[in-house]
Amino acid sequence: MDDKRRDKITLLLAAISCFTVMNIYYNQPLLALIGHAFGVSASTASSIPSLTQLGFGLGIVLFVPLGDTIDRRWLILIKLLIVSVLLLLVGLAPDFWMLVTLSFFMGIFTVIPQISIPFAAQIAPPNQRGRTIGMVMSGIFAGILISRALSGAVGDWLGWRAIFFIASGLMLVLAVVVAKYLPHSGRSTQLNYWQVLRSLPGILKQQPLIQAACVTGAFLFCIFSVFWSTLAFILASPPFHYGPWVAGILGLVGITGSAAAPLVGRLADKRGPTFTLGISILIVGLSALALLAMGNTMVGLIISLILLDLGVQAGLVSNQTRIYSVLPPSYNSRVNTIFMSSYFTGGAVGSVLGGVVWDQFSNHEAIGGLSAALVVIAFVMHLWLGRRITALTASQAIAVGAEAKLAVPTAPAGSEIQSEPSR
Repeated sequence: MDDKRRDKITLLLAAISCFTVMNIYYNQPLLALIGHAFGVSASTASSIPSLTQLGFGLGIVLFVPLGDTIDRRWLILIKLLIVSVLLLLVGLAPDFWMLVTLSFFMGIFTVIPQISIPFAAQIAPPNQRGRTIGMVMSGIFAGILISRALSGAVGDWLGWRAIFFIASGLMLVLAVVVAKYLPHSGRSTQLNYWQVLRSLPGILKQQPLIQAACVTGAFLFCIFSVFWSTLAFILASPPFHYGPWVAGILGLVGITGSAAAPLVGRLADKRGPTFTLGISILIVGLSALALLAMGNTMVGLIISLILLDLGVQAGLVSNQTRIYSVLPPSYNSRVNTIFMSSYFTGGAVGSVLGGVVWDQFSNHEAIGGLSAALVVIAFVMHLWLGRRITALTASQAIAVGAEAKLAVPTAPAGSEIQSEPSR
């Protein structure tokens, strides 16, 4: 495949990821409105994004491995149609717990971005993998940020249900685009679905670099969700007294993090993703300190938001560049399944923690303090896991990181990892 065609496909995958990931985040700026509409507390309302993210994590485990066994184009197309129906039902939900349940199932099937990422990694040459993943991740982060601005504005003007009707129609339009322009990917392994699922625990057990990425990724997205699951409540409280549209508009401020993703990918290609990951965690730490010290001002919130989105985005690109250097392309969907399921589990935990802490303290200092504590743990884990990987490299001659290649795991006696049949 020539570079021009590869770039076009990558841009299309970035667009697909952008518009589909938006479905996961529409509810966050609307939590205060939804809580008021159904008469529930902040921590109860926070169960909506939490269950949506848990559903997303479960969907990654159930469906993303299919990308190694069947054509990813058909997988994306089918899921777009299912999600369109689920979004329509979310908008029609008659009570709070039906809304939560439907949001959970919508999360399960909105795993299309995590099918697109290994698709992009598959078509990218090794020396451009960081850049390619960065382009797709730019689409994902742009979708996350735009979704909040869009849902906040629509929620203020038309009510919280309207955005889900709009999103349902958008998925149908996107399905037409995918059917017309996205090429077939083919299957990358001859293993069947159940063999692929059974291989996941063995891959995680044998690959310390993937373990490290799962831990740091989960902590970073946990911090991200703590901020975003409570921002609507912070803005609705003194001294702000703002509606959901402000929370949505603030999301656009973080577009700087999305724009930086390809640059982070290029830096990871040159300096190594372990280096950029450490810098990312430190940037998120600065975001937590800004929220703690200045979260009662709009300037403080904006500074915290920019640093948070930049740090989390850079950390995600760094981790994904690392994990795709571990195993051959036939493992891409499985590696992404392991990493992103832990990533969104961390996000779900962050949504719960944010809601609980806000119910108890109802101030930005508590949210900033919680975020800072999580950053400290994440950085300690990053250093400890890095030293562990270095020790394993020295003792077992295992190459790690984007700077080298890890050996394909072999299946010892009793292992569930299936060896790839020759083709």
